[in-house]
This record gives sequence, structure tokens and C-alpha cells, in this order.
Amino acid sequence: MSKFSKPDDTKIEDAGVVYGPITKRQKVGRHCKRFWWAWLGGFLLFVLVIVLIIIFAAIPAIAQKKINDTELELHSLKILNPTAESFELSINGSITGATGSAAHARLEKMDVKLFLEGQDPIQPFLILPMDEIHGGDDVPVVKDSVPVEITDAGALDEFALRLMDNDLLRVAMRGRTTMWLGKIHTDIDYNEVVEMKALNQLKGMVITKYALVANNTAYNVEGEVMIPNPSVVTIEMGDVNLKIGLTGASIGTGVIPSLILRPGNNTYRFTVLIPDQANILKMAGAAIGGGTLTIGSNGTTIDGVKIPWLSKPLEKLSTEVPINTKYFEEN
Repeated sequence: MSKFSKPDDTKIEDAGVVYGPITKRQKVGRHCKRFWWAWLGGFLLFVLVIVLIIIFAAIPAIAQKKINDTELELHSLKILNPTAESFELSINGSITGATGSAAHARLEKMDVKLFLEGQDPIQPFLILPMDEIHGGDDVPVVKDSVPVEITDAGALDEFALRLMDNDLLRVAMRGRTTMWLGKIHTDIDYNEVVEMKALNQLKGMVITKYALVANNTAYNVEGEVMIPNPSVVTIEMGDVNLKIGLTGASIGTGVIPSLILRPGNNTYRFTVLIPDQANILKMAGAAIGGGTLTIGSNGTTIDGVKIPWLSKPLEKLSTEVPINTKYFEEN
């Protein structure tokens, strides 16, 4: 071979020894040994990208789905000490359905907006501060005597109206917080809809006791009325003012004093003033004959002060209430 000939890339002479052709694997191996630092940097960059995708994309998406799969069951809701501007709220519930990471996660404190499902834009009737929540199979959610300032009277009026008028009510809850799983954390949205039984216009009321009262200028009829409450809601109603009707005509006014409407079938005392003696006899005849009274309301007061958001649902109420003739005849 002349000194100007092109060398053969497939053979190497080394100390008189001629090697065979170089394979692709050998070429790659030589390249990796020569540029190992570049390959290491590329690998580390790849790992970093994967980790970032997991942290900023996969983990939040998985965490959000796990939270979305949970359900809040409401065991009781109490509205006490109401005024025109505020009330005290107590909630007892539980979160179920947590699986995977959500079952071991921790949610930081958050403010949860409560509003009627389907509103756009939403109009929260209250904002509830929630304590830190730890994951599990059946996580209690308990808040006692939380003071609530009424910031949107219209939204609260609408909630109270639907609570009174419907047999079912769907309340949406929305908040934003941070979810922790060990040292890993991500921001999540808390979106929940709770379906609950409502008051159904207090249908099923029955007068269980009835008696005429003599020599009393404040009222001349007293008795007891059973009011069914199929919901889990307890509401302090105050002095509920009644409008009493018989056969389509107004005959008097009354009051259920210091009413606290509790879940279940409960009996409450009432008094009625019927100015006309003839109407008193008609009411007695209705009691004996198994008639019904038409019960409406002029709203409710506490310590003589009217509570607008409690009064409005009552003022729309008009219910036919039978008198328990069996009890009346036996007593």
C-alpha cells in the first residue's frame, strides 16, 4: 500500500497485529467512553423532566381525582340563636370514599362556600371555616357553634325558602386548600354536593290537643300540634305567629312560642285567640267532626324582633292541618 492510499477503517494494525472489523457495539462503546459526561448529563436531565411531570402534573391530577371521589354525608345541621344579622351554625358529618393517597392525606384548613347547586355565578349563603382534615375510611367533620355573619341576605333568603318548600335540597360546597401526603403537597379544589331532605312545607302537621280557655284575654284556645321534620336540620324559629283559617275564612291568630324545630315528629304547644264567639263554636265543631284548620303565618320574632330570613318562608306557608278527633273525644 502506497503512502498516499486511503486507510482501511475496518482493520487496525497495532504492534504488528491486525484486528478484524469493528462492530457497531464496539463503536457505541467507544463513543460512550469518550462522551460519558454528555450521556450522564442527558440521563439526569431526563430523570429531572420525569420527576417534574410527576410533581406538577400527575400528582395534582391524581390527588384531585381522589378528593373528587369522596362524599360528605350530613348527620345534623343546627341553626341556633338567630338574629336579623347572624346565627350560630353547628354541623356534624363524615367524609367517606377516600382511597389510595387520599386515605392517608392531610388537608389544610380552608374556608368552604355553601351555595345552592346550579347557581352561576354562585351566591354563597354562608362561608364555613373548616379545620384540618386527616384522611381515613370514615372521617368525622364536626363544627360546633360557629358564629355566622349574614353577608348576602338574598342568598340566605333563597336557601331558607327552598329548605321550607322542597322535600329534597342539594347544597354545593366549594373550597381550595393544600393536600399533604408525607412531604409531598399540592393545591386542590374541594367541590362537593350534599343532598339532604328538606322540610316539605311541614306537611303532615296534626293538632293532637285542643281545649277552650276561659277568663283569658291573651288567648281562648290552647293545644298541641305535632310537626314532622324529615330533615336533619334543627332550627330555632322563635315565636312563630299563626294565622288561623276555617272553611276559607280567617277566624283568629295564634302563636307557637319559642319554637325549636327538631328532626323527627315532635309536639309543640300553641295558643290561639279567636275574637268571635261564633267562630270559637265553629272551631270546636270542626274538632269534633274531624275538620281541618288552615294554618298560615305572619312570620317569627325573637324577643319581639322580627327575623326576616326566617319569616319569609313562613309567610308563604299555608297548610291544611287536621284535628285529631279521637284524642279530642277521649279527653
